[in-house]
Amino acid sequence: MSGYGNRTTPSQGVAQPIHAKALALKDPDGRHFVLVTTDLIGFSHDVAEGIAARVAREYHISRERLLLSSSHTHTGPAIAGNLPLMQPPTPELQASTQRYTRYLQDQVVAVVGQALDGLAPAKLSYHVGKAGFAQNRRFRSPDGTFKIADNPGGLVDHDVPVLRVDGADGKLRAVLLSYAAHNTTLGGKDMAIHGDYAGEMQAYWEKAHPGATALFMLGCAGDANPRRRGSIEAAKENGRELADAVDAAITKRGLAIQGPLHATFERFPIRLEPVPDRAEWERRAREAEGLDKQIAEYFLGVLDSKGAIAETYEYPLQVLKLGDKLELIALGGEVTVGYALQLKQKLGPATTWVVAYSNDVMSYIPTVQILGEGGYEPERSQMYYGMPGKWDPSIEKTILDRALAAAER
Repeated sequence: MSGYGNRTTPSQGVAQPIHAKALALKDPDGRHFVLVTTDLIGFSHDVAEGIAARVAREYHISRERLLLSSSHTHTGPAIAGNLPLMQPPTPELQASTQRYTRYLQDQVVAVVGQALDGLAPAKLSYHVGKAGFAQNRRFRSPDGTFKIADNPGGLVDHDVPVLRVDGADGKLRAVLLSYAAHNTTLGGKDMAIHGDYAGEMQAYWEKAHPGATALFMLGCAGDANPRRRGSIEAAKENGRELADAVDAAITKRGLAIQGPLHATFERFPIRLEPVPDRAEWERRAREAEGLDKQIAEYFLGVLDSKGAIAETYEYPLQVLKLGDKLELIALGGEVTVGYALQLKQKLGPATTWVVAYSNDVMSYIPTVQILGEGGYEPERSQMYYGMPGKWDPSIEKTILDRALAAAER
């Protein structure tokens, strides 16, 4: 399993089934777009690009027209390349993760094909509801340091964007939705596979709407947790609140979506702070313990095999324009909420939909303010993701500028 660093054994069964789901769209000119949602911790670059290459080869869907999203449930299976230093480095667990990842890729490619085969005339509409259980989790301690704890006064996004899909017969076929709260209702001691609140929401909503499918994408939840946490019952309560928010939204008049599907996908470099040299990694390997020692040995291995440690990362950005109004901006990584709030403000909150954890979850994506404040998200978490240090303060402007430019194109 992946999501918490205190686990030392494999999962202990399945408390709730997890799913990969796909929504295939086709416009009047024959252009496709496929959104895949998964109850997973996150796709790594290599796993996502491997899936995309197969989808292009088997179904002729180009890279910019495939979005791979993860709910970031912390009670799901580990994925190869994602959070590589969170698992105990045992050959048995690594082999198990590789086997599961190959199986997962086959499933995702297959579900894309099933969605394309199921294309039928439909009507789309966009709605926005509200759910109040997301809460900022960056709490300033009396000594000025930041820790993960409830921060009721911090930034948060309670919007619940929903794309409603109705068939030609008027029957509700699907809802695609997002929300910006970590799927961390369950904790590190929960050792059974479970989709957390997002999984509970989908199961509850689909039971209330027989024959219709709920697909969940995670918003910019990098610095937000659910207020209710610690049990499956809490996950059910969060899920029911979110499902009720979706129903309240889709019963009201929405924004009709019609016209062409335009899409872009790009990768561009975001910079890290200067990376330590070999002597510093060797010192840490000698003197450190636990995870700090493990990461030092990891980067000594990188230096041995590659000769250098990269000081940039090729960040993924995808934008889908649905008709002449709605723009869906899909960001990679564990993006903090400030990015979504700024993009919606600049592009128009009524017609801008921002999600994260898309296509590649390589680390947290903090704002400049969070980088300066420090704490788990901008600092300690980088180790679990196999990053050699913090992001450079240029990260926020770089990502926002590229997202705005892509949306304008």
